[in-house]
Amino acid sequence: NHLLGEANPDFLRLLYEAGLAGRIGNVHISDYDFIDERHELPGNGKNDWPAIIAGLEKLEERGLMVSEGADQTITLDLQAKRNVFNRLDNENITITVDVSNINEPGEVSLDYKITYPLSVYGEVIEERGKRPEKIALTISRWTEKEVPVRAVLTGNVAEDYQQGEFSLAPQTVTVRGREELVEQIDYAQVTVSQEGMTETYRQEMPFVFIDRNGSPLEEEDASQLVTEESTILVTLPVYKLKEIPLTVDLVPGGGVTDVDSQVEVTFKPVDSIVVAGSEDDLEGLSELTVGSVDLYQVFTSEDVTFPVQLSPELTNVSGVTEVTVTVAIKGLSTKVLEANKIELINVPEGYAAEAITQTCSIQIRGAQEAVDAVLASQLRIVADLSDRTAGSQTVPVKVYLDGSSEVGVVGDYNIVVSITQ
Repeated sequence: NHLLGEANPDFLRLLYEAGLAGRIGNVHISDYDFIDERHELPGNGKNDWPAIIAGLEKLEERGLMVSEGADQTITLDLQAKRNVFNRLDNENITITVDVSNINEPGEVSLDYKITYPLSVYGEVIEERGKRPEKIALTISRWTEKEVPVRAVLTGNVAEDYQQGEFSLAPQTVTVRGREELVEQIDYAQVTVSQEGMTETYRQEMPFVFIDRNGSPLEEEDASQLVTEESTILVTLPVYKLKEIPLTVDLVPGGGVTDVDSQVEVTFKPVDSIVVAGSEDDLEGLSELTVGSVDLYQVFTSEDVTFPVQLSPELTNVSGVTEVTVTVAIKGLSTKVLEANKIELINVPEGYAAEAITQTCSIQIRGAQEAVDAVLASQLRIVADLSDRTAGSQTVPVKVYLDGSSEVGVVGDYNIVVSITQ
């Protein structure tokens, strides 16, 4: 004779299916807790009907919204014939409250309308009580704003790996809701907690709103907000790290016959850098050549500065953008000879040329014994006058040392030539 755990319509349906509907002479309505017989006054239990709010579109046109009270239920104390109750439940009784006439934010208390289904139209239903008498709502200003999305990594990458910069799509989120709540939001945050990552992380992730104090918005407050996006596509590049030694190409010349024993090379500030990239890109990279040095231009020691350049797919983790390479010649002797064999070649047709410079001091280098054996007459200075015009001018020359393979010429040289037509 009492319903306990069942919903109202289910209980009435059970009575009908059991053939008891024709034996009901009177119906008594009381509230209860879905556990035991309570005979509570309506409103003291859980036998509720949801309220429907009408006129929301008018409210929104005025920049207003219902911020509290929208999910209220109404408890009704009704009396009617048994065949009428068979057609009533909390799904077909409608409670409507109209907010279309509200123009300002604040606390309001409104009357509501009870509507019964057409199936009981014309029947006598006595409303013996209802609770609450009026519906209390909180009306707030409605607003929206765009907030940036940020990402944090609480996990980590594996040893010998490095994380890159987060990429987020979208980079902003438009949030709508109660003005005082929306204005608290500083940004939206996604959190990556993956541990020991060895490859790029890419995932659609939920986000939380962070207030101006740096704290996550309370879950209850966040549930009142509306966004078009529910997730953010997060990409976190993860790179392999590798230490790469620096090298320089040494072009033989100037009497250097054994680079390994006759040349000393040092790098400053570092002789290696740490590079980040994919494993495939790093696999074939065993050293990085920063440039080349012609040894014939190095007299005893030379400092040359080179930029440190990598292919676009690699990252210079060390941050060193240039190095100074010191090239020093060791274990060789030098001597200066006065050379006077000067040849002028490729003189333009119709022109005559004359060397104003008669002798040139040339430095040679090699093993002591070999250097001592070289004579000035073995040196030959050649000036190429191709594409030259009339006038007195300085011309670069090539110096040849004939008759010796163990000694070389050191440095660049010029002579003055007069060209006439």
